[in-house]
Amino acid sequence: MTMGDELLLLAITPGRLHRGIRIRSPQRLRLALRAAELAELALAGRVDVGERRIAVRDRTPVEVPRLSGVLRVLAGTEPAPTPEEWLRAAPRSLLAEYISRLQDRKVIRVRRWRGRDGRTRNDILSADLPRRRELVARLEAAVRAATGLADDDPDLAYDLALAVLVRSAGLAAAVHPGPRGLPARRRMAALSAPDGDSGALGGAVAAAYAAEAAAARIPDVHGLSRGGYGGSGAAADMAGLDGSTPGGTW
Repeated sequence: MTMGDELLLLAITPGRLHRGIRIRSPQRLRLALRAAELAELALAGRVDVGERRIAVRDRTPVEVPRLSGVLRVLAGTEPAPTPEEWLRAAPRSLLAEYISRLQDRKVIRVRRWRGRDGRTRNDILSADLPRRRELVARLEAAVRAATGLADDDPDLAYDLALAVLVRSAGLAAAVHPGPRGLPARRRMAALSAPDGDSGALGGAVAAAYAAEAAAARIPDVHGLSRGGYGGSGAAADMAGLDGSTPGGTW
């Protein structure tokens, strides 16, 4: 799975009071998913994410076709976009596309239906929660490790970048809930501090910072599905945030 796939899985949690499985913080998740794509390309040495511009360093495709497509678009964009410009251009269907990816991988099971308003809606019927727990444990171990080790460990650098994205998407409490999760949330906050030592993470962390800043500054992000995304039995508009169904796969 890509960093975006794993970020979405971390955002999927069992709801309280029989509300079923739901997606946490959907209004910020779209930006964080877009930032996750930048972060992976930065870790692969393909782009530099600066405060003012995203610079393509290497146009060689990566192993993941989706990320190679993102790289092609970035390489063909003139002038080079700022991180915020790139995030603002995130397709409104991006979250739905990632949900479809998890469904295709059988990580989640989704039921599609059409509401009275004519919009396609979906319920998350089940999710691979054991895999999610393994992912949470992996992130916690990475955050406990010294960030300087990321210079010599690509897997650790990846996990630390994902941890920063989790916090930028407002998912820290979903990943480490309640009083027992407070120490882990504090470690994650320290890792995400702008003046922290990001070491080899470089542009990956910059992409996460950009997502957090953009979520605060872009007005329309707060209006995305104020009702949230529901699980079984709850109305959940997951088929393109504009009501369309991406790729006809749902």
